[in-house]
Amino acid sequence: MEVNETSPVPNGENACIKCSSPQYEEGYQAKLCRECRQELSRYPVKKSVVWAAIGVGILVIVSLYKFPSSFSAELSYERAVKLEKQHKYMSAEKELRKTLQLYPEYLAGSAHFMLAAFYNDRLLAADSALEHWAGVSSKDNEELISQVNDVLSARNYYFFEDSTFAVLYDSLGATPAAAKAALLEYTQAHPKDVLASFLLANAYYSEADYANTDKVCETLLKNAPDFHPVYSLLAASYREQKKYDEATGICNKLLRRNSESVAGNISLIKILLKQKQDQQALQRAQAIYALAPDDPQVLAALILVCHFNHRQKERDQLLATLKQSADTSGLAATLDIIQGKITYRD
Repeated sequence: MEVNETSPVPNGENACIKCSSPQYEEGYQAKLCRECRQELSRYPVKKSVVWAAIGVGILVIVSLYKFPSSFSAELSYERAVKLEKQHKYMSAEKELRKTLQLYPEYLAGSAHFMLAAFYNDRLLAADSALEHWAGVSSKDNEELISQVNDVLSARNYYFFEDSTFAVLYDSLGATPAAAKAALLEYTQAHPKDVLASFLLANAYYSEADYANTDKVCETLLKNAPDFHPVYSLLAASYREQKKYDEATGICNKLLRRNSESVAGNISLIKILLKQKQDQQALQRAQAIYALAPDDPQVLAALILVCHFNHRQKERDQLLATLKQSADTSGLAATLDIIQGKITYRD
């Protein structure tokens, strides 16, 4: 009998295992003819699935075209949250500003903005987010609300416990001795008033009474670690006593809380300059200047760094910028150092 190519072969040993055709393709583990191999290798997609996939693609494209701002805002928010976890609050605040410009009522965005601004020592900016949190309670945001409440508690450190003393202290601003005497009396009655204790420590520092400066600051740092100004004052006191390791350690404590802290970086820059580690000071000053080019404190620090690194042209350009700044409080001291009126280091 003549064998038909499509007829099954009884034993199936030398034939296609699907249709039993003897014309199977060699070189494969499974013996299949060309037609059966092609049929089995295909997994045809139903038309309904194809159209569904196309529909999803069209929706994505339309969404990106129609709502580019929401996509951008979400990306900025996600970047900000990641930066916050890395304690890079300056960069986080910039990303959150982008989000809130598009969605100012975004509750989580406002909360994270408040945290970032607080850690950047921008209290007015942090306060601007308060209105979004009035009376808010949500189980979905318990951790975030807890963080905001911690910031609100720390915010109280920047005010006198007795508001009437604030009026008295302001009236004594032009007479340091009288202001210090008032602070001494007030802190005896209000030993837990953080702001008053800090101002007293600052008065001691102005008199080069570093022992009392250290004593008050060390107590504050222990009892109110969220009050950031105390880190810089204690670091400065250690620095002037040439306790450079201790001063650097205090700066690093602040920088662990916020690696982009302007105050923390400037304090460390001044310590490096005192030790004549001018190149390291330059690298750090350039890094913080890139983050906050409009900050007058950063400008003043970079001017000093350029001066000690013999970069006179750059120094003078920055000086011209600082003179045009709205805040020139650091200009006089900076010029005194440059002109040799103040001996900054041995």
